[in-house]
Amino acid sequence: MTRPELSDREHRLFNEWLSEEFGLSFGPARRDILRARLEPRRVALGFDTFEQLYLHLKFHPDRKVEQTRLLPHLTNNESYFFRESAQLDELRHVVLPTVKAVLEQAGGQEIRLLSGGCAAGEEAYTLAIIVRQSGLIRPPWSVQVTGMDLDPDALGRARAAQYGPNAFRRVEDDLRSRYFDASGPMAWTVKPAIRSTVRFASANLVSPGWWRSLPPQDVAFCRNVLIYFDDQSVARAIDGLYQSLRPGGFLFLGHAESLSRVPTRFVPVRKPGVIYYQRPRDG
Repeated sequence: MTRPELSDREHRLFNEWLSEEFGLSFGPARRDILRARLEPRRVALGFDTFEQLYLHLKFHPDRKVEQTRLLPHLTNNESYFFRESAQLDELRHVVLPTVKAVLEQAGGQEIRLLSGGCAAGEEAYTLAIIVRQSGLIRPPWSVQVTGMDLDPDALGRARAAQYGPNAFRRVEDDLRSRYFDASGPMAWTVKPAIRSTVRFASANLVSPGWWRSLPPQDVAFCRNVLIYFDDQSVARAIDGLYQSLRPGGFLFLGHAESLSRVPTRFVPVRKPGVIYYQRPRDG
């Protein structure tokens, strides 16, 4: 059977709906990518055209179930531990000591970090390990890392906390043995002491008010998520991340992402090899 093309009309319908519903952008340059990512669900449901899939996703009584199945095909959820080491070094040596000093003056005793678009949890657990390595958190101090993602399957894998070799491509064996337990042939599980400091929750970063379920965060990581968004959705996501942070909090984006195309109150912090952002202390 000949595989159908994604017509101009179908492309427009999907692009408008995905932008409105999830903030995802598949403009003309990404049309073939969108078709390839829709194709597995079209075939699985036995539809002859992509318009039939669109109507199913928009109006079928079980549309939420199918939307959940589709999401993993639309974005790349692959990640690995200790990604973008220059940012993690800045977090460990500069940002965390700064955060703790400010919190001490205010009488706080908990450092809170957010991993937005956390996928299967590699980044969230990395942040927890970085805080542990920093030596800053000793009783009565505590740390809470929150990983948030829209994909329930990814969140399920994050909570299971078991990973294969590909997740450790930047991790030396002694570091892995310190924070992970072998749990099967070529599989490792995050140690309980680290897992106890991390929780996961569902959130759509372009939805209004998603941050209201969180206490004010000290540091937010949202890396390689905004690359899928159009400018309007980037602006909504950045505003939500701004609201999620306490005044003076810090935001890290992916190395290919910047805030140059959207209005923002964040102040850039430029260091050799790394750029991140700070919410003004008086804002």
